[in-house]
Amino acid sequence: MKLRKLIADTCEVFDKLSIEYALIGGYAAIVYDSPYITADIDFVVDADKVTLDLLKRLRDMGWNPTEEYSDAIELTAFGQFIHKDTGVVLHIFGDVPGFRIKEGVGLNKAKIEGYDVNVCSPEDYLIMRAAVWGDEDKQKAIVIVRAQGKNLNLDYLMKRAKEEKVTRRVKWLLGFQKIRKDG
Repeated sequence: MKLRKLIADTCEVFDKLSIEYALIGGYAAIVYDSPYITADIDFVVDADKVTLDLLKRLRDMGWNPTEEYSDAIELTAFGQFIHKDTGVVLHIFGDVPGFRIKEGVGLNKAKIEGYDVNVCSPEDYLIMRAAVWGDEDKQKAIVIVRAQGKNLNLDYLMKRAKEEKVTRRVKWLLGFQKIRKDG
């Protein structure tokens, strides 16, 4: 089973259970034209909407939890699963540094295997990387800044940077923005 199919099928489970979610991490970067390669799937979910029914549905799909979860709080603190057929790792978080599902946070739609998947915006991807700010995070953020060029919503990006207290880091990242010239 392909990674893309696993993503689409997992998102369908979230939708059936009315759990708001966003694809984040490496695969979100791929959606935004990064040459990044990833072997895992990362989601942030609205933790308040998660019940242990999610655990059951994921198991039914072949996602085996790496630990026992006795309640939804444990599951959304750091839910980790390994797909029985592919070995792909799935992470589910209630939030990560710089991002959580809340009003005003931008989500985009991407077609993955014909399914509409919620993906964190490229601006929020940058905010997440700026919030963690390790060397690898900087490099991944620079790739997105360069790939997205003038497509970034700078007003939204700077608003979110201020909220997450990463304005200086984001301004530094924007120095890598390619300016496309027509003609």
